[in-house]
Amino acid sequence: MLQLETGVAALSLKERTILWWYLIRLRTREYLTADSLLFKKTSAACGLLFGLILLALGRRMQGAGILASIHRANYCETATKMIALFFRRPEGRTTCKRTFVGKIYEEYIERLSPTANTRRFFEEPERILRSRLLVLKSPKPNEKGVIVVDYSFALPILLRFFDVNKIATKYYLVLEPSWSGYCDLDLLCYAKYDFPVFVQAFEPRDAAFIEYTRSNLIAVPTSTNWWVDHRVMKPCPGVSKDVDAIMVASWARFKRHHQIFLALGRLRRRGIGLKVVLVGYPTDCTRDDIFRLARYFDVDKQLELYEWLSPEQVNQHLNRAKVNLVWSRKEGVNRAIIEGMFAGVPCILREGFNYGYDYPYINGKTGCFSAEDDLPDRLCWMIENYQLFSPRDWASENMSCQQATKIIRDAIRRKALETGEVWTEDLAVKVCHLNTMRYWDGADMLKYNADYLYLQSTAKRQPF
Repeated sequence: MLQLETGVAALSLKERTILWWYLIRLRTREYLTADSLLFKKTSAACGLLFGLILLALGRRMQGAGILASIHRANYCETATKMIALFFRRPEGRTTCKRTFVGKIYEEYIERLSPTANTRRFFEEPERILRSRLLVLKSPKPNEKGVIVVDYSFALPILLRFFDVNKIATKYYLVLEPSWSGYCDLDLLCYAKYDFPVFVQAFEPRDAAFIEYTRSNLIAVPTSTNWWVDHRVMKPCPGVSKDVDAIMVASWARFKRHHQIFLALGRLRRRGIGLKVVLVGYPTDCTRDDIFRLARYFDVDKQLELYEWLSPEQVNQHLNRAKVNLVWSRKEGVNRAIIEGMFAGVPCILREGFNYGYDYPYINGKTGCFSAEDDLPDRLCWMIENYQLFSPRDWASENMSCQQATKIIRDAIRRKALETGEVWTEDLAVKVCHLNTMRYWDGADMLKYNADYLYLQSTAKRQPF
């Protein structure tokens, strides 16, 4: 076991009391929003009513935002169906621009304001190009090109600052939302158009919702965790398995580090001291916040913490571990799961993750699900038997970025042929990193330089 040098002093009584109260609030909120049927039904009913009242009072964007959040929360099946109906395009229409919902989408884009994470794109909209937007195919006569936009925050920024109607005359758009729950105005604002927009949707609930909107949005069964660069995330011969488990996750409450520490504490009291590496970066918590939580559970001496590592460094630590842990209850389709698989590390994923879908990439070759109370025992079993798994082989056969490219290509090609277009060139392959997308072949950045110049010319508003 290694003692982590962080400069954080032993917890005082005041600090322990503050952390105790923090955990009480955290667990209470989680119980109410995830486990309490009464709270969820009541919240869904109240949210639905409040959203409809705001709509009736003319506060359309606020009302629609509340309805969308209730749908994403999935608190009540009846409320979910009613809200989905609200966002459904009327039958027979090819666009919803002049409908009530279409006006909401337009208002949402017009009133879009910067956040701490998006301010740089508001000041320099062109920064979205080559990072959050990549060209995968150039247009030719009677043949459109293809662009992909990833991360949910980037989707409305493209609409706000660029002439998407003009772009769509030359390119098909592929959207890659970064969070589960596609009843989201960031995404739905693309539903006002009459041209096809392809949406990566691996989560069945999200794919079904996209289909139900009866809009121009077309669901494609890929998502953010298909774009791992398996040349970087790979087994490293000679690296010692000196770590029992690893957790690659931002320092964020929803990642639920405290529950991992609780499980480690239970094992420690049974005389089992596991060594765990945590890799992350600050969001609503800091590295020291996470370490204080570990001290509270008396497992700090079992941890190593690292932040802002390069992909190559993350891969090095993955190779040290026997098991990869993902313990959030809801987020996007977690990329660290597949990164670990390509590094040869099986995964334990919390049972009921997101909307409870039994993801096919968690199987007998790649890892397992675990219930909350079973985590200590499941963790010990996986650590003892990690060599029985072959996650890289499975991921290579089923979830490579090349396969994802083919799935998207085939979906677009089918649509293109329906309209009489030709198809003479494949798509470029892309990979995803924490803060950007990149090409599999770095030379493609120059290959598509003329496309980026054209896209830059479609900017419709001055930076502010």
